[in-house]
Amino acid sequence: MRAFTLAQTQLKEIFRQPLAWVVLFFMPFTLIGFLLYGLENVLKSESMLPPFDVAIVNKDDDAQTRLLIQQFQDDEEIEALITFRTMDEKKALNLLEQNKIASILMIPEGFANGIKFGDNKSVTVITNEQRPFQSALFLEMMNSSADLISAAQSGVNTIYDYLKEENYSNDYVMKVSNQMIFDFTTFAFNRKIMFDIEEIKSFQGVTPLKYYSISGFIFLLLLTGLLTMSMTSSTNAKIDERLRTFGVSSGAHLFSGLATQVTILFMQAVLIIISLWILTDLEVTGHYGWSVLTFITAIIVIGAWYTFLSNLPIAEGIRFFLGFLGLVVFAAGGSLIFPESYYTGILEWINLSTLSHWLHTSLVHSIFIENEDVLFSSLGVLAGMTGALLFSSYIVRRVKQS
Repeated sequence: MRAFTLAQTQLKEIFRQPLAWVVLFFMPFTLIGFLLYGLENVLKSESMLPPFDVAIVNKDDDAQTRLLIQQFQDDEEIEALITFRTMDEKKALNLLEQNKIASILMIPEGFANGIKFGDNKSVTVITNEQRPFQSALFLEMMNSSADLISAAQSGVNTIYDYLKEENYSNDYVMKVSNQMIFDFTTFAFNRKIMFDIEEIKSFQGVTPLKYYSISGFIFLLLLTGLLTMSMTSSTNAKIDERLRTFGVSSGAHLFSGLATQVTILFMQAVLIIISLWILTDLEVTGHYGWSVLTFITAIIVIGAWYTFLSNLPIAEGIRFFLGFLGLVVFAAGGSLIFPESYYTGILEWINLSTLSHWLHTSLVHSIFIENEDVLFSSLGVLAGMTGALLFSSYIVRRVKQS
């Protein structure tokens, strides 16, 4: 009973502060609206990289060069990501300056004949500094084609020398060589032939809207927990005095702090769900029962994290800094911003060690995908984290009182 009384005291103190009402009722609608607006392009796409345009400036009036350009423009796989636009140099540079294209591909005069006779005339790729990732992707694509053409030329030269040694006629040798050059060149620039297509589900098999809705939900709860911890810090000293006066146990104090966090987080979570329901067309496509369980689990785990921080024997400013640092790590390294497939090496280990990753995984696989294998493992990890945080909080609390 004393734990509930302490929780009520903290809640009353919180709701006397105007900031509490802003956090609870204004922030969810504002931040969700801002995220939906800011991520509009990503949410409408199934890819993290939106399609982009590349200008082709062809200074080589040759049938084979025109055929290569046409091959670029007709490739369905390339067309899904890159739109090639043929134009003159002046217009291309103007569009690049206006940031309307990602790169310019300039084909020099004599390019096709140069390939035939081994006099390589390099194409020029002008990149757009305002679109570094798209430019780098196209440049890498051109570099790989150039490397393959160079390797192919060595093969053609070998065939040429062999036919000469076997005393074939000059006309036959040139005919075979020209055909081989043409075949290798078209092969080099045909991305559909060069690569096998493998589709990777970047967003755990759900749409970007669903993925980032879960991310926003977790982020807002983490932010609410941080602000709640900050607002209750002013009452901690008074409560500690009452604990010593009335002999309230460490466990009761620990439970009261957790109950305060869970109550505020539950109210915030309900408002976030209402906001998403109003601003989007999302609906539960997984399992309702598991969705409710993971919803409650998310609130308890985040409450346990901030309960642990609240009991650390450090200054309030340092405590808030650690909470803010944790929020940044959870967002950037815990699958809230980037999908799990984007983390490699040590970043993968950091990702797997964050509670936000396991919260995100469990919520996605209960609300939108009913995958009990993934769900059970995620809930198991979250249960272990909750137990470890609460046990550590209790130990720290006992040490502080001793």
